[in-house]
Parts: sequence; structure tokens; C-alpha cells
Amino acid sequence: MNLESLNSQQYQAVCHSEGPMMVVAGAGSGKTRVITYRIAHLIRERSVNPESVLAITFTNKAAGEMKERIRSMLDLSGTSPWVSTFHSFCLRMLRKHILELGFSNDFAVFDSQDQLILVKQCMKTAQVSTDAFPPKSILNHISGFKNDFVTPEQIDLDTMSYGNQMKAAELYPAYQAALKSNNALDFDDLLFFTAKLFQEVPSLREYYDKKFQHILVDEFQDTNAVQYELVRLLSRDTNNICVVGDDDQSIYRWRGANIENILKFEKDYPGTTVIKLEENYRSTQSILDAASSVVKENQNRNEKTLWTQNEKGNPVICFKAEDETREAEFVCDRIINLSEEAGYSFNEIAILYRTNAQSRVIEDVLRRAEIPYQVIGGLRFYERKEIKDVLAYMRVLLNPDDSISLKRIINVPARGIGKTSLEKVEIYCKEKGISLLEGLRRAGQEKFVTPAASGRMLNFISMLDHLDIVFRQSNPLELLTEVIEKSGYATMLNKEDTRESKGRMENLNELYSAVEQLVENEDGSLRDFLDSTALVADLDNLNDERGVLPLMTLHSCKGLEFSAVFLVGMENGLLPHASSMSNPAEYEEERRLCYVWFTRAKKRLFVSHARRRRVYGNTFNYLPSDFLNSIPDEVMEREVGVQDYQTGTSPQFSHSSNTSFLVKTESTTEFAIGTKVLHPKFGSGIVINRAGEEEDLKLEIFFKGPHGKKKLVAKLANLITL
Repeated sequence: MNLESLNSQQYQAVCHSEGPMMVVAGAGSGKTRVITYRIAHLIRERSVNPESVLAITFTNKAAGEMKERIRSMLDLSGTSPWVSTFHSFCLRMLRKHILELGFSNDFAVFDSQDQLILVKQCMKTAQVSTDAFPPKSILNHISGFKNDFVTPEQIDLDTMSYGNQMKAAELYPAYQAALKSNNALDFDDLLFFTAKLFQEVPSLREYYDKKFQHILVDEFQDTNAVQYELVRLLSRDTNNICVVGDDDQSIYRWRGANIENILKFEKDYPGTTVIKLEENYRSTQSILDAASSVVKENQNRNEKTLWTQNEKGNPVICFKAEDETREAEFVCDRIINLSEEAGYSFNEIAILYRTNAQSRVIEDVLRRAEIPYQVIGGLRFYERKEIKDVLAYMRVLLNPDDSISLKRIINVPARGIGKTSLEKVEIYCKEKGISLLEGLRRAGQEKFVTPAASGRMLNFISMLDHLDIVFRQSNPLELLTEVIEKSGYATMLNKEDTRESKGRMENLNELYSAVEQLVENEDGSLRDFLDSTALVADLDNLNDERGVLPLMTLHSCKGLEFSAVFLVGMENGLLPHASSMSNPAEYEEERRLCYVWFTRAKKRLFVSHARRRRVYGNTFNYLPSDFLNSIPDEVMEREVGVQDYQTGTSPQFSHSSNTSFLVKTESTTEFAIGTKVLHPKFGSGIVINRAGEEEDLKLEIFFKGPHGKKKLVAKLANLITL
């Protein structure tokens, strides 16, 4: 362990003696190094018992890497510091002490599927409709209660409006009782009950407070209320608590993370030593300046200025594309250039996007260019469940003998056609030598299933018959619309009302755009389209010595770094996301996402945005992200590839630092998401959603002050664009 290799701030953090300390560690500033060096310093130089050191991080991978680093620096014989995730630590505590709370210590830990089954049972007992209140949404809200460290008894139903959250609050006691009757905990309970254990059993808290003389918490900006309480309880007496984090990288608000935990730490721990790690070892100064210029506009943050001894580097390239296809082609061309001329391997380059749905058009372009890629943190577009489900409907219409696709969709969405009934149909079909579809038609007549099951099967067949008529009389685009609506798939996802279901709906919207492109091609047919999706897997297995290009969402890239990074979709409505534009706290988190995104790049950073995008069959105009306006001209070079619509000329590429990114709207069809408007009564606002076109165009606008969200008819609203 060479302390001389540390900079002055890192050295101060490593050698800090007693009392609370907060290390505000900017992106790429070596925070993991500081934590491991501090643990090693405590043990080797200050003779602290290894078992009295507790280090907590958020992922098993991070915990494993930290353990290996510590082992490489110390010669530990038998004893070692506690290094684990929050959940692992809590599970260990509860296995020993949960008897104090009336549970058996051989409790089971229920996974998400177990939880879903259990909450459905609770809903059935309480006679709560799973159609009206989707179980996944109920579980999501119950998880939120636990993350906020709120017991069922503490919930005030009078403060809630009717909906999924209120119903979850009503079901919360029954769900917890059902867990206990099963001698089981869910993942949120591991944290919740450990904190409760230390609250209700003071002697136990005092024992572990005394045992852990030094506590270190990594990624502190990502802690929720119950995690904060756990740390507080364990450090109440010794007060030797070291938290490391960066409020500018707090991007998990949707998962319960509370940025206030790091912002209020000094208040809750008087006498805290604050050390800022501002020297960045990863990126060029141009990239750091661009990132800092965006996030510094947030109000709730610790002030810091990232700097580096690295070169200033190339300016950030900002490309304005005509549409999402041109954007993807620009990205692909630059990747090929970086590979062939600069010698970058594909695995040194990353493409990042705000939503999973954006990967579709990028994947299409990469496949055509034969660039091997991998979607990180998710499935490739045509492998996603909702895409395969909807395409399965279309495959059955094209080939009624396709029993595999038919079995995939027969109960998706749920129709009450049970496994036993379906097995009876399959036996009958085998005996008669007929297709599964024909067997479903005959089920009622032949009476080999119950009348109720037969009725459900006939309803399913009737729906398929309707879709078959659409298939024969309409184009694939109209067919897809009918499949999504008549199957009940859209209704199912909208009712779930979870982050996952909204993402799945976005993917279906993107599938719509893919089929729309098919329709625009005169030679394209539904069969051609389905064939092309089936071939994707074979084309994707290209073996290339240059590595595999990673594609991922913003939230998946945390903690990673690449020589070159491409950020696509830098538009109001995507980044910042439309759902955040009416909520100041969520809007600030979008800035932090942008900051995290930028700081993944070491040498080259490319951002791009499209003038228009296809969304569910409609083409919308988008404004460039407001975040781009924060970046100084001296660190960003703008390239334009947008068609001149007045002359009808082809796109002309130019390089200019003075390019205007403001889209003027001259008709109601041009109110893009993110457009700033002025209303004669409500004042200034921003378009956050739109529906319809031309005379029927309706806008959802968030106005400042007391007015909030308003839904207006565009042609009647007398709006002025700003």
C-alpha cells in the first residue's frame, strides 16, 4: 500500500482518525481506492481489529472487488473486515436474531415471483380485483412503504387519493401477515426488519454499535430511508462513520433512493469532516466541463468542480439529425471511423440511451453494418417478452398451424384458460390429428373441457377470427394496432402502471414504428418482416476480433467507463424524460443522469438528437434537450444534418458553434414535446404530452405556479411558442 500515490484529498480521507466523515467523490475521482486504502490503513497502521470494520456497498460485484483489493494489501490470518451489501448484512443479522421479532430463524426469502403469488392470494381473500388493481403495481407501492420505513400502522389513508397506492396501503397489513404465516420475508423486509430489530432491542443495537468501531458506506447517495436509519442506528455511539458518495450521481429516485440522505449528513452528524475528491482520473477536461455545466444548474447539490491533469481533448460533438434513423446512421458511421482510423475496439465504445425502446433502430443499423453488439442490462429488442408476445399473434395469423406461438399467447393477457384444460385440448388434437387451433374450436362441441373453459376458448377464437379479417383486408400496420388493442395487451400494461410496464409499452410503440417502415416499403410484407426478426439471432452471433459493442440505458451504465461514448436522443421528452418535466425533483435527477452519462467517456463524447421521431405511428417534432443549452461553445462542436424543408434540398452537414437549436412552431402540428409556450391565463409552461393531430390536437402542458398540469385543445388555447 503506497500512500504516496494518493493525492492530498485522498490521503486526508484515508488517514482521517476519529469521528464522522463524508467524502464527496466526483465521477472518476478514485473513491473505491480511498475506501479500500482506508480499511487497510485502519487495520495495518492503527491496529484496528479487522472484524470491527464494516464496509457496506450496493452490489455483490462491488463487494467482491473490494474484498479482493483488501486481501491484496493485507496479510490477514483468519480474521477479515465485514464487506457486504446491505441485503447480505441484514440477512446475516436476521438469521441470528429474528427470534426477537417473533419469526423463526429458518425463514424463507421470497423472490419476486413468490411475492406476486402471495399478493394475488391476499387480493383474492380481500375480494380485490386484479384487473382493476394490477398485483405488480400493488407490490411496487408496498415496496415504497418499506423503503420509506413506514409500517402498516403508520399509514394515513385519509391523505391518499383513490388508486393503486391507496389499495396497496389497505392490503399492506394482510400481505405482511401472509408473509409471516409462511415464515417468509421479501427483500425489502431484510432491511426493514433489521432496522426494526435494532430499534426495538436496544441491547442488540448497543452490542453491534460497540462491535463495529468503524463503518464505511459506499454509494451513499443511493441509500433510501430504511438504509439511512440502519446506518444511523449502528453508528450512534462510536460515531466513526465514513460515507462516500456523490450527490451529482444520485439517479435512483424511482427505486427509493433519497438524495437528502447525503445532503443532510452534516446536520445529522455534527462535527463531520467533509472532504471533496475533485480530481478526475478518467476523462478529458472538455468532457468534464460539459458534464459540470449541466449538473451545476441543480439547486440541491454539494458544490464541487471536477478537474483533471489529462489533456483538454477533443470537443464534445453534438449532432442534429433529421430523424432517429439518420441519428443511428451517424452513430454507426462514427463508430466505424473510430474503429478503422483511431484503432478503437468495439468494446471500448458504448451507445447509451434513455429508454430501452430506443435500441431498436440502432440495432437495425448496426446489424446492417455487421457490427457485433450486445444489449447490456436487458434483452435485444426482438427478444423482449412483449415484442415476442405480439409477434406471436401475427405468426399465428400467418400460420394457423404454429402451435408454439399459439400456446404462447393463449393466456397472455390472462384469460383464465388453465393448464389442465389446455392439456385436454392437446390430447384431443393428437388423437384426431388436427391442429391446436382447430381443437380449441371443437372444445365446446365435443365437451371434453368444462363449459366455463370452453366459453373462454371460444372468446379467444372469436378474437383471433376478428384479427384474421383485419390481416386479410388491411396492411401490417393496421393489423399490429388491432393486435395490441383487441388482445388486451395495451389494457394489461396500462393497468399495471409500473415503471416496467411503461417501458414495455414504449417498446410496443417502437415496434409500431418498425412495422410502419415496412409498410412504406412497397415490397415489404408481414411475412418478410417476421422472417427478418427471426434471422436477427443468427446475424447477431458475428465473431469479431474487435470485440462487441455494448448498448445500454442510462441507469445501466453507472460505474462503467469507455474510451468513446455516444448519447442518443438528447431531446426534451427523452432527456429530460417527459414524465419528469412537471416535477422539479425528477427534473434535477434527469440532469444528474446526463452528468453520469457524460462522465462515462474517457476520450471522446458524442451526443445526438433528432428533429422528429416516430412514436406509435405518428411522427412528432422534438426540441433539443434544454441541457444542451448549458454547455459552453468552447467545449462543444455542433454538426447539423437536417433537411431544408423550404427548398426541399438534401441534408447538408455543417460545423458551427452558433447553430440555433430552437424550433419555431407555426402551426398546431408543430407543438413538440418540450416546447415552451405562453398562455394568456396560465402564463408560461412546457408541453409534456400530446395526442391527436391537426384540428383534434390536444396538449398536456405543465404551467408554473399554482396552475400545474392542464389539458388544452391546441387550436383553442391561443398559445404562443417561446
